[in-house]
Amino acid sequence: MDVYCRYHPTHGANWQCLGCHVQLCGSCVPVKPGKGAATCPLCQQVMRYSAEGSAAEVTPFWQRLNDFFAYPMAKDPMILVAICTLVPLALGKDLISLIIAIALFCAQVKYMYSVIETTSKGVLKPPELLSAFSGGGLLLVIQQTLIFIAFGALIVVSGIWGGSFLMILAVAFSALVLPASIMLLAIEGNVVDALHPTRLIGFISSIGWPYFVLYGYLLLLFLGLGAAQDFVLSNFSQTLGFPLAGLISSYFMLVIFNMLGYLLFQYQHRLGLTPDEALEAPPQNPEALAQRNDKLAMAEIDINLKEGRYEAAAGLLRNLYKRKPHDLVVLDRLYKLLLETNAWPELLKTSKPVLQMLADAGRIHELKLVLRGLYGHYPDYTINDETLLYNVAQSLYHSGDFRLTLKLLQGFNSRFPESAHAADAIIVMARTLANGLHRADKAKEYLLYVQKHYPDHSATPEIPAWIEVMEKNGRLPEPVAKFGFSP
Repeated sequence: MDVYCRYHPTHGANWQCLGCHVQLCGSCVPVKPGKGAATCPLCQQVMRYSAEGSAAEVTPFWQRLNDFFAYPMAKDPMILVAICTLVPLALGKDLISLIIAIALFCAQVKYMYSVIETTSKGVLKPPELLSAFSGGGLLLVIQQTLIFIAFGALIVVSGIWGGSFLMILAVAFSALVLPASIMLLAIEGNVVDALHPTRLIGFISSIGWPYFVLYGYLLLLFLGLGAAQDFVLSNFSQTLGFPLAGLISSYFMLVIFNMLGYLLFQYQHRLGLTPDEALEAPPQNPEALAQRNDKLAMAEIDINLKEGRYEAAAGLLRNLYKRKPHDLVVLDRLYKLLLETNAWPELLKTSKPVLQMLADAGRIHELKLVLRGLYGHYPDYTINDETLLYNVAQSLYHSGDFRLTLKLLQGFNSRFPESAHAADAIIVMARTLANGLHRADKAKEYLLYVQKHYPDHSATPEIPAWIEVMEKNGRLPEPVAKFGFSP
């Protein structure tokens, strides 16, 4: 039965709490066990890892047939197949050529078992070419040869002792358990386990009926392989036919070994296999360790939010933001949580980066919501950063919130007399008064103030014309639209 995460209903649950019995997926577990135990985020007791939940997220192998046939088409397996097929054609019949041919065969066998190993861990990309030459290929060839000899001996002995009927049963049994034997050899690396009848039968029983479905597909693949090789050898010359037959054989074997590895991956929960990631030790690299801790902190924050522990979630977010003050995702989550919980004292402390984030992102509605809330709770609230204040005021003016614009800019020049935005702030106030509040008389006073006190400002020569237009139309001309917060 598939088990799903309490907080992510579409994710399989790989962790089970021994205390409160909650079941969680890997992304919800706040502490990874460095070869030890994880801690439940709800009751802080030890959690138990189980691969059972991963089955809920794995696509059944019978729905991935197209992927299996496409698997050998990747660069690394294609290069290996080409090397192992074409290089022997150029070899002679001397001892060195024989050694090279054996080495290439061992490399191919090693790569096939690497396919099972990587696929069984959920890695659906073929292993790198170098894995075929990393050693261990000769041992695998010897082990696999011993397995074939053992099955052959079983068939011969059965025929001698029990006649043709018992021999047929031995052939059927050997053919049935051979895929399980290959998978056990890949898992255990032990010939005894791969040949032990009890181990083989137990392995097949653990997987159940899907094993027989796979077995049916494997029979069809071997029939297809035989038909393709027969066609090639019958219709092409030996010079071309044998290399083509070798290529076809290698292709089909890659498909078959990929299917075997995927079966292990899909039914790891039944076989008692645990992915390495489940017991992953904390990374030693400082950057990787920081990323891991941030990821776990976000998981704990999500759990607290879903459990209604808003203060705890806010505290975790504040701590995370202190470590990552430039992370806008963390800041955005913190701001939204504080706003939803009416935590205005905390919003006051983070008002500057929050307003900067909202202004930069053009989130004007939220910008006004935060400012109104701050003024409502703290009537004397001010923005102490002159550039941020000017940019926010511009945004409010263009959004049509004229009274809030004036409230923001009130006393700008007395607070920031040396500011590069001083004259521009007065001009924004003049436009707000004339175009928004229909106070052309008051706007004229502000424009004349700029003309008198900021004679070198770029807009000062235009002020007489602006006043003339305003006295005629009751409005100040708007500046040419620009992107960003240019004066």
